Amino acid sequence: MNLQTRHNGLKLTISLLLAALFLAGNVEQSCAKGFHSGGVGSCDSCHSMHSPQSASQPLLLSSDPSSTCLNCHAGTGGVNSPAVFSPDGSALTPGGDFYWLTRSFSWLGGESPDYDHGHNIVAFDFNLFSDPVQTFAPGGTFPATKLGCTSCHDPHGKVAGGTASGRFPVSKSGSYGAGINSGAISGNYRLLGDSDYVTGNYAFNKDAPVARQSSVNKYQETDSSHVDYGSGMSEWCGNCHSAILNNEHSTGSSSFEHPAGNGELLELELVNMYNSYVKSGDFSGVTMTAYLQFVPFERGINNVQFLDPNSSAGPDSNSNVMCLTCHRAHASAFPNAGRWDFTASLLVDSHPKIGDIGATASDVNYSYYGRDITSEFGSGQGQFCEKCHGATFP
Repeated sequence: MNLQTRHNGLKLTISLLLAALFLAGNVEQSCAKGFHSGGVGSCDSCHSMHSPQSASQPLLLSSDPSSTCLNCHAGTGGVNSPAVFSPDGSALTPGGDFYWLTRSFSWLGGESPDYDHGHNIVAFDFNLFSDPVQTFAPGGTFPATKLGCTSCHDPHGKVAGGTASGRFPVSKSGSYGAGINSGAISGNYRLLGDSDYVTGNYAFNKDAPVARQSSVNKYQETDSSHVDYGSGMSEWCGNCHSAILNNEHSTGSSSFEHPAGNGELLELELVNMYNSYVKSGDFSGVTMTAYLQFVPFERGINNVQFLDPNSSAGPDSNSNVMCLTCHRAHASAFPNAGRWDFTASLLVDSHPKIGDIGATASDVNYSYYGRDITSEFGSGQGQFCEKCHGATFP
């Protein structure tokens, strides 16, 4: 090989590397720009004018809406990752990780099937399919085969009907804590559909909730960096689960029924219990550090500017329980998308656990968001229902 040939080869190699870096940069920018920054998303992040991938979903880059969303929102979780579908359970977002829809666990005398871990969105390109058991949304009529990311989230960020109603297609919202301006027009929290949102042939009739996500570790949830829920979450869930909300929520095997919603204010006894409860048998807590990520609540606030997602304070007499007090919006490691294992009397006996068929050490670690129940709460830790109810929980 002569010098000129080697030189040309080196130039070609450098050119290919630069091209690869450029393309990678474009992909990152394509996924990063648009939907959550205060304006309409870049159209070509999701749509192709000339070569759509699905005839049934016109102009989409992928086979269906959820697959299109997951092109940017699938990947390893982390403080800088917007992933909600990871390969290992590492997406520790407030809503949970759709990864758990791919994991089934079994043990002597029990099982925890994948489809029971959350909302079974349909994303063909990512091998996610509709719920094989539930034909419709529990307590409602939304068809399981149509459930996807855009069943809840408006991909264009419209509020109050958007441009079709002469309004603004903005997406800037309480999703992240920074940049909220009293003079600005804000979009809905997490781009959630509003009371006039129509997905397929299904129409919503409840407004999006008031909530605000921390801008610190904004893709993960901790006791000091989390979503501060204001009001309206349970009512919004009632768009699809109206019978559950209206008839109160039964725990199934127990006769105990749990109210949820703006009108279900925490009684003083429950407020005091939440704020003093640290773990089973330990009631030495104080209000200013009482918040526990596994048991969030609504503060009874209707203005997002007055929410503080970096506050560790517990509830007061204006606070109320909501659907997401006990459940994850997307999916979790536990049945019924629980924030903890509702079937375990002691949380150290939660599944998945080491020895379960189908469970990995990573599954066990991420099931409680990297928090070790034994070392932090003790081997005698009971259900997190105790955070409000103490040892009186049936």
